[in-house]
Order: sequence, then structure tokens, then C-alpha cells
Amino acid sequence: MLQAPDGVHVIRRGAFEAWLMPLGARLMQVWWLAAPEGPRPLCLGFERPDDYLADRMSMGSVCGRYGNRIQDAQLTIAGRSIRLDSNHPMGHCIHGGAAGFGWRDWTVASHTDTHLTFSLESPAGDQGFPGYCRAHISYQWEDDNVLRWHATATVDEPCPINLIPHPYWNLDGQATIANHRIWIAATQYLPLDERELPLPLADVQGTPFDFQQPCCIPIDAIPSIDGALAVGAPASEKLQNAVAPVATCTAGGLTLTVKTDRPFVHIYAAAGLRPQSFIDPTTHTPLTPQALGVQHQPGAGLCLETEDWPNGPAIGRPEVWYNPERSYQHTTLWQFTTDIKR
Repeated sequence: MLQAPDGVHVIRRGAFEAWLMPLGARLMQVWWLAAPEGPRPLCLGFERPDDYLADRMSMGSVCGRYGNRIQDAQLTIAGRSIRLDSNHPMGHCIHGGAAGFGWRDWTVASHTDTHLTFSLESPAGDQGFPGYCRAHISYQWEDDNVLRWHATATVDEPCPINLIPHPYWNLDGQATIANHRIWIAATQYLPLDERELPLPLADVQGTPFDFQQPCCIPIDAIPSIDGALAVGAPASEKLQNAVAPVATCTAGGLTLTVKTDRPFVHIYAAAGLRPQSFIDPTTHTPLTPQALGVQHQPGAGLCLETEDWPNGPAIGRPEVWYNPERSYQHTTLWQFTTDIKR
């Protein structure tokens, strides 16, 4: 029987168990309880909740108010310029600022054996963003093998919102994701310029982002895999609550299917991942947290982040803006199926 650390909340159904923690409304771990070798962790993480204070890679957290980048950390509303927190090396706002939602202690609003909802209140001016925002993140086992992630948010002034789930998947417990076969329903992606800002949509064919046929990522291609792939019509053009399969990943006898109502999947092969450390506040000595699951190194995990337009507010995408009459909603399903015969 697994024992979650103090401060970690558990939801379980069938052969799968999820560990959740309030810091960042975080998916700390998903366990495949029926793996042949015994319970197998399917995400990258740390052993203790306090260790996440060292995290600089958004492991399992919810990024927001606006995940991904906003150019030059600036919004323009009705001709008025609003300065956001600039926490990207090239001067942008990324993942909502240095103290974005992934760094906040969320409140547990409800919790059952199979469901948990976190809530957060964000005041006007938080990291520069306009208006008061109230957000909820729910995790629910909808079936024995389907974990539903659902985000909602309301604002009392116009504000862009893009809440992003950010787990790093490793399905087979190997040192890297080199044996993971990936399919993504995308014919176009967003190339990046020299400032790591998205350029216009381009064809995936002939690029490292062509996953139209299931394939693995070669080790030498891992540094190249960090980009947003267009997987469907903009959310404003979709049917309400239209959640469709957009990606699969297969390794170690398990397939993860990602379904969402968002227009992009941002794939990241964790090229920047390294063991992380922090200074112990009592002894003032460096500490390196212990990994829960695979050791942290480049290529050890795979992010498949469901999201709206990267840099959407700066390039004039009206659908990423919300107001008191229009609330934000985002649904992603993670379905786990096994091909191991017993």
C-alpha cells in the first residue's frame, strides 16, 4: 500500500492513484498500481512536498494566470498599457510571472475518494494582471483509467487567462523518454524566433514536430522539442464542451491518451531539466531534493501541455480575453490503457 506524504491528498479509482498538493494545485504523481513490477510512478517529481520549493520547472503545477509567454511582459487594453511581471530571460512574462499560480498555495474546496477541487483568489494587480480573479482546478477519476482535469476562472475586469497543466510524463520508468512513441493530431506548429516568441503557423512536415505518424524522439533531437502544435479549431469555434483526442504516448506497456478542448498542445522533451537544489533555511546548506520516480536529467520527461495561444494577448487573439460576462473553462482528460496481458 502506498503512503502519501503529509500534506498530499490522494484520489484513487481502479488501478490508478493520483497524489495532489495545494502548492500550485499540483499533480504530484500518478501511480499505476497494477504495473507488473508493482506500483509505477508515471510523472516526474520530488519525494516531499517541501522539496517543490526548489522547483523551477513547473513540475505538475498549474501555470497561470496566463501560461506560456506574453511578449515584453505587457498588455494593452483600450489603449492603456499594463506592465506584467517580467520573469523570462528575454524580458517576457512566462507562466503568469515569478509568483504565478504555480507558486501559490491553493485551498482544498472539496475532496472525495475520486475527486478533489482546489480554489484560488487572485487580487487585482497580481503580477500586474488586471482585475480580481477566482480560479478552480478539479481532478476527478471519471472511470477506472481516466483522470479529468478541469479549470474554471472568473474575472471582474477584462483579462487574458490561459491555465495550463504541466506534468512531466515518463511511462516506462527508464532514464529518458527515448522509447516513448508519440502521436499528435497536428499539421501545423508555431516556430519560435530568436526571442523565443511564436512566429506564424508553419507546416510540421520536415521538422522535429511532425508526429502525424507515431514515432519516438531521438536522443539528439530532445533539445529541439519545445513548441506548440495546433491540434484543432480555436476554442471559440468549437462546440461547447467538445473534448477530442489530440495526442497519445506509448511506453512500458501503457498508453496515455490526451483529450482536450484547447487549440494547442505544447510538447516539451525536458531538455532543460537538471537536478534542482535549494538552501536549507535552518542549516543554510545546499540540499538536493530526492526525485520521486525517474531521476531528473535532460530528456527524462515529456510535457504535453494543453493550452490556448502562446503570446495570445500580444498578437491580438480576442478569444484569450475574458470578462465578467465570459468565464474561462478548460478541460483535459488523461486516459491510461494497458496492453499487458495477464
